[in-house]
Amino acid sequence: MSEAQLQSYYGSIDMALPLVDRLRQLKGQQVTIYVMHVMRHQVGTLELTGMLHAVGIDYVELHVSGSSGSMRVAFIPIVAIGVVLAGEHPASAPGVYPPYGGL
Repeated sequence: MSEAQLQSYYGSIDMALPLVDRLRQLKGQQVTIYVMHVMRHQVGTLELTGMLHAVGIDYVELHVSGSSGSMRVAFIPIVAIGVVLAGEHPASAPGVYPPYGGL
């Protein structure tokens, strides 16, 4: 299919952008990233909120501000990202962690 056919079939072509391209559009913005955590006998997520500084081919760099005013840098593999929320978000409600039931 040509690009015009894809656009008419799927609607806006922005819907078909890969995750890396969508993340690149969020560079410089405040985001919350839920990192999937799957290990033996454990399933859950880690929630990180900060400024999306860089997006590579297989990672993102997130600058997280600490309570004492210090800044920490987190490098997150793209394959570990479960959800990305752009903008400011209130604290998670009880029962949100872990999302898969956790047992």
